[in-house]
Amino acid sequence: MLTFALPTGRSFGECVQILERSGLPVSGLKDAGRSLVVEEGAFRYILSKPSDVPAMVYYGAADVAIVGNDVIEEAGIALAELLDTGLGRCRMAVAGPPGIAEKFRGEASRMMGLKVATKYTRLADKTFACWGAQVKLLKLNGSVELAPALGLADCIFDVVQTGRTLKANGLTVIKETLPVSLRLVAGISSVQLRWNAIFGVVDAVSKAVEAER
Repeated sequence: MLTFALPTGRSFGECVQILERSGLPVSGLKDAGRSLVVEEGAFRYILSKPSDVPAMVYYGAADVAIVGNDVIEEAGIALAELLDTGLGRCRMAVAGPPGIAEKFRGEASRMMGLKVATKYTRLADKTFACWGAQVKLLKLNGSVELAPALGLADCIFDVVQTGRTLKANGLTVIKETLPVSLRLVAGISSVQLRWNAIFGVVDAVSKAVEAER
C-alpha cells in the first residue's frame, strides 16, 4: 500500500482533482468528512495541515505527497521533488502600503530594521538576508494583511494569488520573490525502497498534468 500525504485547506480540492485525472481512486477523499486517514484500494491518504505535510513524508509516515514548494521551503526539509504539477500557481512576495515601496529601491541599507509580518519566518529571514538586509520578523498565522494597518509591521511577506485581499487592505505587491505551485514529492528512503510503485504514480500524474496544458 502506497501512502499519500495531502494538504487540507484551499489546496485539497486541486489535489483530489489531479489524483482523479491520474486514475487514482478518490471516491473516499471526496466524502472524507472528518476522517484524516482514507484507504482506497492500494492507496492510503493522510489528510494533514499543509505545514505538517513535509514532516509526514520526511519521517516516513507517508511515501509521497502533494504540497506547495512554499511549505517545503519554510519547513527546511530535504525531500525528493518528483514533479511540478503546475497547479495552485501563485507567488511569494513582499507587500505593503505604497509609501513603503521606496525602502526597496536602491541600497539594501534602506530595508534595515523594517518590521515584517509573516507566517513564513524561515523563508522571510533567508530572503532578506540574501538581499543583505536585517529585518524584524513578526510571526502571524492568520490575517497577515492587517498587520500594517494596525501598526504591527511595515510590510508583509506572504503568498499572493489574485492580489484582491491585498488591495482590500490597502496593500500592493512591492517585490516578488518565489514562484509557488503544488509539487509531487517523496521521501529519500521511499524513493530508494519503493521506486517501482512511486514511478507508476509519477507517470500517471505527469500524463494528467500534460493533458491539462
